[in-house]
Parts: sequence; structure tokens; C-alpha cells
Amino acid sequence: MSATGTLRLPRTEQSARVRRLSESEAEALQPVAPTSAPLSVLLTEGTARAHEQAERSVFLQSLFCGSWEGIYGQYVRAQHYVSYLRQLHLLYATYESVLPRAARTSLTPVLLMPELRRADALEADLAYFCGETRTETFACVETRLHAERLREVAEDAPHLLVAHVYARCVLDLFTAPERSRLVASAFELEDSRGTLFHGSATPDELTALRVRLHSRIDGLELEEDEAREIIQEARMAFRLQALVCDELARGATGISPPSGGYRGGFSASQ
Repeated sequence: MSATGTLRLPRTEQSARVRRLSESEAEALQPVAPTSAPLSVLLTEGTARAHEQAERSVFLQSLFCGSWEGIYGQYVRAQHYVSYLRQLHLLYATYESVLPRAARTSLTPVLLMPELRRADALEADLAYFCGETRTETFACVETRLHAERLREVAEDAPHLLVAHVYARCVLDLFTAPERSRLVASAFELEDSRGTLFHGSATPDELTALRVRLHSRIDGLELEEDEAREIIQEARMAFRLQALVCDELARGATGISPPSGGYRGGFSASQ
């Protein structure tokens, strides 16, 4: 128990809030069998199902490939896009806020990758679309749950932050160029306005980032149980992302499963 009365749980034990995950979602948190494969490979293979479910969320599929023609459609789509940016801003701002606790440790090469400092870019995009950057007020319960999980693991088991780094790279950074083009086209944007978060990385730059991420993850000096915990936590991160998207889709105007088009940008085999 901390000085503030918050129950601090060791490593991979989930908090009471995290246990709100359904039984089917909790199945993805089963123990990982020991193996000699590199951790980056184990992460890719061990999170494939949870990653796919997060990418295939109705909200993301509708947002990035649904047909929203006309002024009204563009307006509604912008509302949903801003809602999504607000959730991401809280998560990235929370991540950056907990980094000092893990600074100057063996985890630094992964946790302090500059590409993960995206809060300022999200603020700029929010300012462009709606003139202000409030996020806490608009964050859904699932996003606040996700942010609380970041704070918990930073305090109790900072090696688990590696799992969240991996999840955010796969979900956001590796899909960024395609989404940037889609957003710019949908809202007729120019000069990177409104798309700073997604940026405009080239295929070569993304390949270099992927190689660097995997190399740094594989270079971490971890105990076998710590590696297994990171894989379990990465599954949790993808599940929490899916819950955030499910909440954003609930009751949202125009959100429906698309019949074709965008299907995410990072194959589980990559």
C-alpha cells in the first residue's frame, strides 16, 4: 500500500480496474511458454491475435476507410478523429510523464526513443482542429484506465513499459504514413496541418525504425520471467486499445463496419 492508499501490485498482477476486462479478453493474458527466440519475435507472435483485434475495431475501420462524403460527413468524421486524438494525447502525455522514473536504467534505449515523444504533435493537431487541447475532460473511462496502467507499471515494474512502447509503435507509428495520407485527403489538409502526430515518414525511415526498435528490445538484459511478463503486458496494452475504440464507437454517429478499404498497416508477420 502506497502512502496515498493506492494498492501497489507486483509486476503482472492486474489492478481491480484492469480486471474489468471480459473473460474472453483475459484469455490473451495466459502465461507465455519459455523459449530461446528473441523477445521481439516473441512479442510479434505472442500478441498477434490481440493486435489484430485492436486494428480491426469498428471505430478505426469506420474512421479511416468509411464513406463520409459531403460537408456533414466530413464534419462528423472530424469530430470522431478529434475524439481519437484526445485519447491518444492523454496516453502519450502520461507515458512521457512517467519516463523520469525509468531514466538512466538498462531500459533507457527502448523507453527514451525520440519517436515516442508524440504529445506535442498531438497538441498541435488538436489545436488545428478545435482550437484547444483539453484531453482529461474528454477521455473515456477506458483511456483513463489505460493511463492508470502506465502509471502503475512505471511505479511497480518499469520493465513492463517496454510492452507499451511496442504496442504504440505497432498501432501508431508503423501505420502513421498511410493514416496521414487518408486524413489529409479526407479533410483536404496541406502542409502537415492536422497530421503532425501521424507525420510523413518514408518507407525507408519506417524500416529503420522497426529494425532499431527490435534491436533495442532484443538487447535488453532481462530475466526469463520478465520477458514473459512483457509479452503478457503487451497483450494487455492491445486489449486496452480495443476497449478504448469500442467505447468511442458506442453511440457515435455514422460508425459502422466498413465493407472494404483500409485494414490497418502492420502485419503480424513483420
